[in-house]
Amino acid sequence: MKIYNKNNIKHSIFDFIEQRKSLSDTDKIEKSGYLIYDIKSVNVDSAFNKVYSRINKSNTNSTKIITWITRIAAIFALPLLVYNILNYSSDKRENSITMQEISCPIGMKSHIILPDGTDVWLNSGSKINYKLPFVRETRKLTLSGEAFLHVKKNESSPFLVNSGEEQIEVLGTQFNVKAYPEDNQIEVALKEGSVKFCFTNSSGKKVFTRLKPNNYLVLNRSDKKLSIENKELDNYMLWTKNILIFNNTPMLEVAKTLERWYGVTVIIKDDEIKNYKFTTIFENETISRILELLELTSPISIKYTRGKINRTTNKLNKSIVTISKKITPMK
Repeated sequence: MKIYNKNNIKHSIFDFIEQRKSLSDTDKIEKSGYLIYDIKSVNVDSAFNKVYSRINKSNTNSTKIITWITRIAAIFALPLLVYNILNYSSDKRENSITMQEISCPIGMKSHIILPDGTDVWLNSGSKINYKLPFVRETRKLTLSGEAFLHVKKNESSPFLVNSGEEQIEVLGTQFNVKAYPEDNQIEVALKEGSVKFCFTNSSGKKVFTRLKPNNYLVLNRSDKKLSIENKELDNYMLWTKNILIFNNTPMLEVAKTLERWYGVTVIIKDDEIKNYKFTTIFENETISRILELLELTSPISIKYTRGKINRTTNKLNKSIVTISKKITPMK
């Protein structure tokens, strides 16, 4: 048995304080969360019964045992006590960073690793929010936009993805979620593992459905109609490799995708063009090259006006893509 004397406890306090000083604010919150989580797992009743039994067996040593218990209890409580002391003067500052937000700007892609080891790829114009500490009874994440997630398995802490009224629950899996707030539908493509999708139907009731690998789910947010089909899903994940795929995609969806991927404004001048559909693949192409190829392979004319610096705000205005119906020369 390790003996805890005054010197040991004193050194433990100073070592703990010095260690905490070197941590960032975010790390302090994360470390304290893990500590609280570990303390919750201690079986207090079992520990008390063992100590009580020892006291009854040896009344002569009861005073020493009680003293030992008191010191151990103090050591368990010490980290939380010191943490609160170190951060008392900066409570407001700490509270302001308990919610972590990560955004991916328009025209970019991002790859991040969450505190639990989960990999997240964010598509253009997407963002996630989560609280610190992240690993608790559940790992909750709020998504606005599109993300591909490779969730680190942890059976004692289910992973939850919220996207407005919809929620996805997983333990460990790979899946893609497309849930831009301005879109009328949410899409979930499950590559590996199992997820449980939850939404509120038109009657106001919670509906749960479980997806299997290669399931592709689409929920219409307006009429709450849900469809699930089994299909090859690789194309839905290729955006993480900067590969853009249009598969019989309507012009309106093409325009929306180009706006998100390249940070441009697309103007469609003729309603007839909105019914056009495109099937093609672009890999690591510039916006200029994509527009050139779209114009060559369809009856449309495209004008690309590059954005310029606004001298008043000193900010770059968005480039404008104007699409109109190609005029056929008269014979």
